[in-house]
Amino acid sequence: MEKKYVIDIKSKELNFKSLANLAILLDKMDLNTKPVALDLKEVESVTEDFFTFIKNFSETTKLTLLNIPSELFALLNLRRYDKNVKMFNNNLDFIQDKNELINRKFHIVK
Repeated sequence: MEKKYVIDIKSKELNFKSLANLAILLDKMDLNTKPVALDLKEVESVTEDFFTFIKNFSETTKLTLLNIPSELFALLNLRRYDKNVKMFNNNLDFIQDKNELINRKFHIVK
């Protein structure tokens, strides 16, 4: 089984300052060979900087989000970030690479 990183985000708000610190940490890690997941279970709010951060890092890294609060999950789907970033309900699903959260849009056909 390949090694993976899980970073527990201990901040209630992901703003420019906390994301800058996270970017410094991620830059020091070997992300080209090992997938990394951000565990968002304690996050209550995000600023616009969070979406920029996710977009920038997902272009160069296998970035994954875990334990996403439902409001944030809805925002990520509305902005179509589900196309760029893998999302899982929990750490075990990430480690096993199973049960990825996928936003499916259904339409009623008459």
